[in-house]
Amino acid sequence: HNHRRGPAGFSRTDEAGLEPMANYATDLLPGRPYGAGVYADGHVHVEHWTPTNADLERGTFRSVVVFGNQLRVVNAVPTAASDRHMRQADVIGTTGTTTMKKLRVAVVGAGGTGSHVALALVYLGFTDVLILDDDIVETSNLNRLITATIADIGAPKNLITRRRMREVDARIEVTALPGLRPDGTDRELHDVDLIIGCVDHDGPRDRLNQIAIDTATPYLDIATGIDTSTSPPTIGGRAVLVAPNGPCLHCLRELDPVEVSRWTKDPAQQALDRRHGYGSAGSTPSVVHLNGVTVHAAMAELMAWISGHRPPAQYLDIDLSGFLAATGSSSGTRVAPRAPVPRAVACIACGYRTVEAAG
Repeated sequence: HNHRRGPAGFSRTDEAGLEPMANYATDLLPGRPYGAGVYADGHVHVEHWTPTNADLERGTFRSVVVFGNQLRVVNAVPTAASDRHMRQADVIGTTGTTTMKKLRVAVVGAGGTGSHVALALVYLGFTDVLILDDDIVETSNLNRLITATIADIGAPKNLITRRRMREVDARIEVTALPGLRPDGTDRELHDVDLIIGCVDHDGPRDRLNQIAIDTATPYLDIATGIDTSTSPPTIGGRAVLVAPNGPCLHCLRELDPVEVSRWTKDPAQQALDRRHGYGSAGSTPSVVHLNGVTVHAAMAELMAWISGHRPPAQYLDIDLSGFLAATGSSSGTRVAPRAPVPRAVACIACGYRTVEAAG
């Protein structure tokens, strides 16, 4: 579904047959692009034509991604594992390793959970990552921001994350971008293969949910929380995979409509809301081990999907308090998948959309 840079085009003989078909198809569907592909020997080549004022603009899909029991880039050329990834090659497999190297991943949020995600991606062998965040490093971040040091206070989180990732592997391509804004179009997220959300507000979370639906792009949403109103505090997190044609965050009742609407208000109105007791007026508790357990549990599901070992969990509960499904006198950290559920009928966000319609 992604149309970026790609391999060389068809031969002149093939082109002669495709151009008339492109004209015919775009005439039947005014204003819409037309794509055609050839699949052989385990690889696919797809080109697309988009109508312009004067002619048809021609381009090539960079990748064609298949969703199912395995997340796979079907036109990726298998490559041998590098020395640095040799000890994980038998776990992830040749197809999984190749897919990781070809997937373009956007990490939205480079804070406590996002920093864990960013380093996990580079250690695993991903090679093309976007980091979206417009926050700066503060002293209070240093208890959990594993990409930062004391010397980074005042520096942009997206830039220090890119620097740290390139320190681990200088070959990785990392693009640092601003975070989501209520008035933004976020077009760069329409051209990726996977979105990983590490945001702490339902406003941007709702935006990512909708982009995933509209572009048929998998979205892995990671969230953590600590409730200090209980004694001892309740500490936990969750990871939700919004897959094409699957239930979205609205279906799963994971979004607060009031919080979503508050995000779209201007800063003065948000400040007024906080003075009247609406929304969070300050920082919330956060600890590095909660972020680490939650993120790496989510990454384990992603690796199971990419390797093809099994389908990923739709919803993971992470409970560090030991309250989740406790049996007898046992206690301790629990990571538990919920039973899968279908998409909600007439969902406000995804009820109108299917992968076929998105095509």
